[in-house]
Parts: sequence; C-alpha cells; structure tokens
Amino acid sequence: MLFALSLLILFGLIAAPGAASAAASDAALLWWTRVLPSLLPYLVASSLLLGSGVLSRLKGRASMLLLPLGLLGGYPVCARIAGTLYQKGALRLSDAQNVAALCNLPNPVFLVSVVSAGLFRDQRTALPLLLGIYGTSLLSLIPLSRVRISAVRASESPALSDALPKAIADSVRAILNIGGCLVFASVLGALLGATGVFRLFGAGETVVRAVLLGLFEMTSGVSGLAALPFSLPLRLALTAFLLQFGGVSVLFQSTSALPLPLPRYCLIRLIGAMLAAIAVYLFTPLFCPDTVVPTMASGTEMLQNSFDLLTVALSCTFCLLFVFVFTPRSRHQKRTR
Repeated sequence: MLFALSLLILFGLIAAPGAASAAASDAALLWWTRVLPSLLPYLVASSLLLGSGVLSRLKGRASMLLLPLGLLGGYPVCARIAGTLYQKGALRLSDAQNVAALCNLPNPVFLVSVVSAGLFRDQRTALPLLLGIYGTSLLSLIPLSRVRISAVRASESPALSDALPKAIADSVRAILNIGGCLVFASVLGALLGATGVFRLFGAGETVVRAVLLGLFEMTSGVSGLAALPFSLPLRLALTAFLLQFGGVSVLFQSTSALPLPLPRYCLIRLIGAMLAAIAVYLFTPLFCPDTVVPTMASGTEMLQNSFDLLTVALSCTFCLLFVFVFTPRSRHQKRTR
C-alpha cells in the first residue's frame, strides 16, 4: 500500500508540478511568517521544562497536569511529553497514546495571533475559539484522572548554559519537522485539488476544498474558511473543528514522537473536534453579536446550508478513510509495560 501511495504522489508531482510548487511555496511562507515565530518559543520553553527534571516530580495521578502543559505548548508538544514519559517507563504505551490524543491542543498564541488577528482579522473571534476549544478539552480530565504515572528516577537539573543550547537545538529540529509536515500535507491537498474531485460537489466546492485542505494541513484550511461567504458562527465552528482535529500534518508530527493506533487516535480527535465546533457555534453570537444577523433564513438558504454541511461531513469521512487506508499501521507490540 505504501508503494502504491508513493507512486501516486510521484505521478501527481509530475502531472501537476505547478499546483504542487505553488502549494509548497505558500506553505513554506506560512511556516516562516506565522508558525515559526509563534511556536518556536513555546517549543524552547517546553524543552527547558522537560530538561529541568519536572517529569521526575510527576507521580501518581499527576497526569492531569499534562493537559495544561499541552495547552501552553501546543501540538505536538504533548505528544513529545507523552513519548518521553513512555521511553522513561513512567507511562504504559496505551496510556501515553491516550494522553497524546487527548492533550494535543493548539497553543493560545497561535490561536489569537495567527487565526483570529491574522486570518479572520478580528481579535474578538479569539474568545469563542478559546472557550470552545479549551472548555470542551476539560472533559479530557475525566479519562486522564485514571492514568497513573510511575516514578521516574530523579536527575540533576543541568545548568542554564547547558540546557538552553540543547533546548534550542531540539526545538529547531522539531520546528523543521513541523515545516516539512506542513509543506508535504499542503502539497497532498493541492494534488487532490488538481484532480478536479472538488467539482463533483457543485455549489459546495469552496467549502469542501477548504475543509479537505484543512484536514491535510489545518492552517491552510483555516485560511480558506476565513474567506468563505458564510456566517461567522459557521466559519468559526468549522475552524474550531479543524484546529481541534489537527489534520494529517499534526498526525505526522505526533507519530514521529510516539507510535499511535490511527483509528483510535483519529476517533478521539474527531469526537473532540465535533464538541468544540458545537460549543464555538453557540458561543460566537455572545461575543460577536454585531456580525450575526438575527433573521430567519429563507428556504433556499437553509437548503444551501444543509447541503454545505452534508458536503463537509462527506469530505471529513473521505479524509478519514484516506488516512485509515493509505497510512501504514505502526508495528509495535500490543503488550505494554
């Protein structure tokens, strides 16, 4: 299956070099101007935190502290923390996989500066996004409360002169990995668009294109959603869905830190994404009342909205099937420590 997928990608790069090159250029520019400045400081800070010996103090049911760590660091920081705890023997593999699926969250700086101020050009939209995404993520505390962290042998905290260069080097490698995933996922989305499959959805072509590209790489999809001529609650709800789910790019970044069972991981992320989308849709009129028109939609508009939501659901299903079918399963033993 991997061989066939590789041939399809190579054929697509040869058949549509212009679309692939343009998508790669846009993704690289987005990574350089938006993602790197907002995420690199958080990666350095999280690396310093991991190197300070804080993991040796996490014992028993302190796993609930991983949720705020994932929130502050943003994805894939929590997957890296879970992978580190698993390698040190502090977490069983199944628990580490659940932690990575539940606690991978967008960091607030990226959400406020890139999404709200940069793409939607309205900082008020940050409030419903923050409340919807982080509020529904609090439900993760229920399963996290059952995860126990074994004692990790304490190590001496290194000096700042030694820890800071190492943290910067580790973070630069991580941010380069993120950039590579972003570019590759964007190229995959562009090659899919070059096949003309989006035209099959007729009037819903624009929303399907934005959502599908977002399921490959969320930042590109959110950029397309921000420009759609839909109501603000619907655009923010779809944005929250993409941000919470993370897309194939975040999946690649997470699997580089920890072997993940794709069906279970994607199912957990999908449930969280739907809850976040519903919450953001309900919160938006409270914080952005002047952008919501309080009139009853006509029958044609209601039919069009229903069709758009149906095409979104079909596109999400298509992308999930694509991930399950074409992504090779990780070959790790089922037995955990």
